[in-house]
Amino acid sequence: MILLSILFIPLIAIVLTNIVDKKSFYVKIFPLLGSLACLLLIFYYSSHNNLLELVTFVEYIHLYDIFPKLGISMSFSISKISIILLILANITISTALFSTFNINKRLNEINTLILVISIGIYGLIIADDLFVFFLFYEIAVVPMFLMITNWGYDLKREISGPFKKILSSLSVGTKSYGAYKITLYLLVGSLLIFLGLGIVGINEGTFSITEILKNKDFNSVSGSDLKIAFFLLVLGFGSHSALWPLHTWAPDGHGTAPTAGSIIFAGILMKIGVIGFIKILITIFSVTFVEFSNILIFLASINIIYGAFTAMMQDDLKYLAAYASLSHIGYIFLALAMNNELGLSSAILQTVSHGLIICLLFFSVGLIFNHKKTRSIKELNSLSDNSPWISKIFIFAAFASIGFPLTSGFVAEFLIISSIAESGNSLLIVIPLIGIFITTLYMFRTVKKICLKYVEGDKESSSISFDEKLICSFLIIIIIIVGIAPNFFLNFINGESIKIFLGI
Repeated sequence: MILLSILFIPLIAIVLTNIVDKKSFYVKIFPLLGSLACLLLIFYYSSHNNLLELVTFVEYIHLYDIFPKLGISMSFSISKISIILLILANITISTALFSTFNINKRLNEINTLILVISIGIYGLIIADDLFVFFLFYEIAVVPMFLMITNWGYDLKREISGPFKKILSSLSVGTKSYGAYKITLYLLVGSLLIFLGLGIVGINEGTFSITEILKNKDFNSVSGSDLKIAFFLLVLGFGSHSALWPLHTWAPDGHGTAPTAGSIIFAGILMKIGVIGFIKILITIFSVTFVEFSNILIFLASINIIYGAFTAMMQDDLKYLAAYASLSHIGYIFLALAMNNELGLSSAILQTVSHGLIICLLFFSVGLIFNHKKTRSIKELNSLSDNSPWISKIFIFAAFASIGFPLTSGFVAEFLIISSIAESGNSLLIVIPLIGIFITTLYMFRTVKKICLKYVEGDKESSSISFDEKLICSFLIIIIIIVGIAPNFFLNFINGESIKIFLGI
């Protein structure tokens, strides 16, 4: 019960942030203290319940009935996987809050939006009711529109995509286009999720995930309504996680969003779709999901290779990071499609690893832009000489993204490849290997160009603040710890992975 306080602590931080003077240092401190309090609460809860010693752990919390006749209630379930995802979400939110320190325009408002997003993310991770899951889902997604339109960037880039004609007629710039595009995609995705969850809830007479799982016949039902619900949810969760071909909002969203927005997007919001796949589709529709796995393998493979190739062609550092993120999301779905315990464990590990690494990568890109006023690879050089801290952070993020040994990326990718081999689809191993090879090419080329290439006369030096060094060092340490001690992490989730995979 005590862990539910993480839904209210951000509200207290929001109130404190908005009652102090807008130019006060406390506008920065109160949101961070709120985020830190949530993290400490998560660790206290884990320690109090001896989660490290238990093979499996689930706590169910029923607060009250919302619509009793429909079986809708404010209920939550907390598992070991929930704890892992809550920690990742908290680290992502904290990194985003640190990235706003350079913002002078209405800092209290953007920090308020970030805290609202954190409430939505925490809530959907532990929600045990499909309606409540959707409610928190929307709380997490909607504030991103306001964040991009108010603190995003207009780019010298041609508007493209399926909504080009509509948005061109509105005479919007690239910043507004990115915001509208994200909103349209995610709202349509949310509508599909709402319809899918509604069909499941009405069909079962309850919206409780726990109660639905008690119906042993549900997973074997092949009724047309449930098939429709499954594919509605695949489309909805797929669009939110940028699964090809529902991915086109992600690069423009990252490109136009402020650094904090990109960190939240890639670090945790894009993982909402993955959480939906694990918590809803694999758990409730386990039989149908197995039948769908070959299609998912195909889509995930395109994500990996298309994302990597497109990243290679980018001149804008942020778009490069966006397409790299798109590629690495593909690894998660490829692992899930293997339908084995190792695949699920490696997918969760890749979810955490990618969240940490992409946070660091986008944070470093933000540092480069803040100090050099450009994100163009062609215009950047000599970072190792005039901005050594920024250069080191970017190089580490690039190497971790490749999957360099002793980083979390290496362990996650190795286990994903192992899960493919274990599934008997050995030929599929070539897909992640191609992705890793292409990622190595464009990351090495980018590091060489912007960090190691020295240009005579470029003497402008810049350093970063202590708080920027602190958060980057923190992320680097965690990435290395997961890389050198993966067994600690895997043992923590292994039993729960089996439980979710079997739907029991």
